[in-house]
Amino acid sequence: MTTAVKHDRLNQHIRLPDGRRLGFAEYGERAGRSVFYCHGWPSSRLEPRAFESVISVLGLRLIAPDRPCYGLSEPHPKRTLSDWPNDVSNLADQLQIERFDLLGISGGGPYALACAALIPDRLHSVVLVSSLAPLESPEITRGMVRLHRWLLLFAQKAPWLARKMAVICLRGFWGKGEQVLPKQAEARLPECDQRALSNPDLRAALITSSTEALRGGVEGAATDGLLYARRWDFALREIRAPVYLWHGEQDIILPVAMGRYLAANIPNCRATFCAEDGHFSLPFNKTREILRTVAG
Repeated sequence: MTTAVKHDRLNQHIRLPDGRRLGFAEYGERAGRSVFYCHGWPSSRLEPRAFESVISVLGLRLIAPDRPCYGLSEPHPKRTLSDWPNDVSNLADQLQIERFDLLGISGGGPYALACAALIPDRLHSVVLVSSLAPLESPEITRGMVRLHRWLLLFAQKAPWLARKMAVICLRGFWGKGEQVLPKQAEARLPECDQRALSNPDLRAALITSSTEALRGGVEGAATDGLLYARRWDFALREIRAPVYLWHGEQDIILPVAMGRYLAANIPNCRATFCAEDGHFSLPFNKTREILRTVAG
């Protein structure tokens, strides 16, 4: 078994059995309860820097891997959502972690759920925050910011066109490393999200994370985005791991209908819906409460 290559805690990597490099970062206490973090889209292992201080206060050890093609991680051709649990398991093995909790935020939610479905015996619990849901209901994207809704629609109907659109958007909106969202989309966010994004530390952490995600180009992120719109290759109703769900009712990035769909279709799901929060304000304002879920 190979061991993790350590440069510093934010820039580590391992070699997977198939030879791919998997990058990851660690936060908090080395001897703390282990939590694996599934980052959003387009994002990277640096996303948890937005709430690093709370991780340490709660005594957690949070491990955030880059998905394939993001940050330090190499491509995994023809992958699906259900390939991710193998990468997480291999990373846990090399870090000598037998069981752990999982936290998935936004576009990381589907990957956390894949782990919940396919490696339940290794998990204490799974926590979802503002998570994407399967696009199995036409109403599920109602209220979503227009750009994201169009991209998901085209990804279902015309993947080749969606990929081209995603590449253009990623290069134009995120590739410059200057903003969290397209300015037009950010202007339409609810007041709670705009207040959260006015915090310079949060904004800097999100920009740094997305810039790192695209360090090798935008094509990998475009491919990652297409996976969300395909039929997921695992069943929500077969999930046996305990799932705790948090979703803001003012979310227009991933509308609350997605959270309600997940809550209704995942067995043993305990859902918390926050009337005063949106996509960005929820994890920012409720960081302690959310992380206390995995801290026991």
